[in-house]
Amino acid sequence: MSSDIETEVITELQHIAGPLVELGLYNSSKEFIKDVTSDFMMHKIQFYKQQLQTFEKKYGMSFKALTQKLETEASIAEEDDWMEWEASKNMLKVWKKAARETGLSA
Repeated sequence: MSSDIETEVITELQHIAGPLVELGLYNSSKEFIKDVTSDFMMHKIQFYKQQLQTFEKKYGMSFKALTQKLETEASIAEEDDWMEWEASKNMLKVWKKAARETGLSA
């Protein structure tokens, strides 16, 4: 990250966190950043879990079963869904890893 961007990000976070710290909602800007980041990661994890459930419900099968089905026959719409389903699986994995690496349980 360039120095200008770092300065801009820090300034913006201080601008946002400052009033919340002054109001006593957070003890520090660091606490605010941890809380917001944690909420954001948990939101992403829930979003991708929901995406996976939506695809499982739509197709009435697992991703693996759909993958096997598409090896013999597939429509363009099914292939599009398969790609989005795979992307959702991958993103869920990444966000869970990020949560673990930052000390959150996911």
